[in-house]
Amino acid sequence: MTLLDRYLLSRFAIALTLSIVGLLLIAIVVDLTENIDTFIDHQASISQILLYYVYHTPYWVILTLPIAALMGTLFSLTGLARRNEITAMKAAGISLYRALAPLLVFAALLSALAFVFTDRILPGATFRYNNIRDEIRSYSRSDGSRRQVLLQDVDGQYIFARSYDARRRKAHEILWEQHVDFQITERVVANRVEWQDREWVLFEGLRYRFGQTGPETSLFDTLHLPQLTLEPAAFEQQQKKPEEMDFAELQTYISRARANGEDVTRHVVDLHLKISFPVTCFIVVLLGAPLGANARRAGLANSFGVGIIVCFAFYSCVKMGQALGWNQILTPMLGAWFANILFGSVSLVLVWRAHK
Repeated sequence: MTLLDRYLLSRFAIALTLSIVGLLLIAIVVDLTENIDTFIDHQASISQILLYYVYHTPYWVILTLPIAALMGTLFSLTGLARRNEITAMKAAGISLYRALAPLLVFAALLSALAFVFTDRILPGATFRYNNIRDEIRSYSRSDGSRRQVLLQDVDGQYIFARSYDARRRKAHEILWEQHVDFQITERVVANRVEWQDREWVLFEGLRYRFGQTGPETSLFDTLHLPQLTLEPAAFEQQQKKPEEMDFAELQTYISRARANGEDVTRHVVDLHLKISFPVTCFIVVLLGAPLGANARRAGLANSFGVGIIVCFAFYSCVKMGQALGWNQILTPMLGAWFANILFGSVSLVLVWRAHK
C-alpha cells in the first residue's frame, strides 16, 4: 500500500466515521422524541431505556451504513477534487481507476464485515431489543409470562393462548387444534389451561370433532390433554421472529414452514436480503466515487444533497424490489437484488464514462 493509498483511505475513514456517528445521533434523538411519552407512561427505568438503545443500535448501524458509506465517499473525494488533488494525481500518471482502487477494496471488505455483523450480531440484538421493548410496554414480563402464544407440537397439534402466567403455570383463552393431512379433525376452545401432574388440563370450554357426518360439539368442565407434549418451558420461551434469526436459522425456519405447507415467499426474499443488503455498501461507494471525484466546484452542501437524493432513490428501490418479491411479481432472489442490480449497472456506466 502506497502513501497515496493510505492518504485516500484515511480521508475516507474519517468522513465515514463522522457520517456514522452523525446518523446514529439523529436516529437516537428522533426515536427518543417519538417514544419519550411511552417511557413515561409505562414508568420505564433508566436501565431499561439504556438497554433499549444499546440493543437497537446494531439495527441503526446496518440501516445507515450504506448512507454513511456514500456520504463518506462523496465528502472525501469532493474535498480532494475541489483542492485539485485528483487533477494532480492524474497529472502524475495515476489513473482514476488506480486512485479509487483502495476505496473499492475497502468497500468490499466493509460489505463483508456488514454481512458478518448482520448474521452474527444483529439477530441477537434485535431479539433482545424486542424483548425489552415489550417489557417496557407491558406486553411481556421478565418472569416468562407472555401474551399471544402460538405453539406447534408433535402429530399436527397447535395451541394458542391469549396470555400465559409463568408463575401459576396457567394460560387463558385457549384454542387447541389437531391436524391430520392439513385438515382439522378436532378443535377445543377453553377458558383456561393449567399444568397439573405433568399434563395440561383444559377448563370450561367447547370441544369440536369434525368427521364425515359433520361436526360434533360437546361442553366440558375439564378436559385432559395427555397427547400434548409441550411443557411450561415451551410457553415461557420467547420465540424468535424471522428478523431475529441468522442466515442458517432462517433457512431452517423456511424449510420447516415449507414442509408444513406454508407460503414462505416473504421469508425467502428476506433471506436473500441478508446477503444483498450488506453488498449495498460496495455498490454505493462504486456509485459515489465517480460523482465525488469529478465534482470540482461542488461544495459539501451539494455533496450532501446528492447523497440524500441517491440514498432516497436507493432505499425506495430496495423496498420496491422487496414488495415485488413478496407479491411474486419477481422471483425472491431478483426482488432482493433488484436495487443492487439497477444501481450497480448505473455505477459501472458512471465509472466507465468518468474522466480517467
